[in-house]
Amino acid sequence: MSANDGRPSRWVHYAAAVWAVGFAAPHIWWALGIPAGFPGGEANYRLFMGSIWRYLYDIVVILLSITAFFVALAPVRSWGRSIPPWILRTAAWIACGMLSLRGVAGMIADGTSDFVWWPIFLAGGILFGCVAWISRRSKFQPA
Repeated sequence: MSANDGRPSRWVHYAAAVWAVGFAAPHIWWALGIPAGFPGGEANYRLFMGSIWRYLYDIVVILLSITAFFVALAPVRSWGRSIPPWILRTAAWIACGMLSLRGVAGMIADGTSDFVWWPIFLAGGILFGCVAWISRRSKFQPA
């Protein structure tokens, strides 16, 4: 809560939106044929991206990331007024659950061998959980 106006901090919404863009970025370049940053290196990229299913997976992730971007910003932007708040909260809770579950599973399975991917998933889960939590109790406050 901000000390001077009593409204929840908006930074969580903006951080979640930035997270969604950052999460989409590697999926975009992987779908375009650029192996940079692919888990397991270029050999894994060639193995996995040889399948149409992996390409379609990246397209779905990109579309979900675009949706997450708007879910994160809608509660604090004037254009978000047209979206029922319960839809945004539900979407944020779903993102929180899915991302957190993947982050925790990665932490258990990969542990210290992966300090990149499971923390990214877990950070997204926490951010969208905060978006959902803040949105459940605050009135619409566009920027």
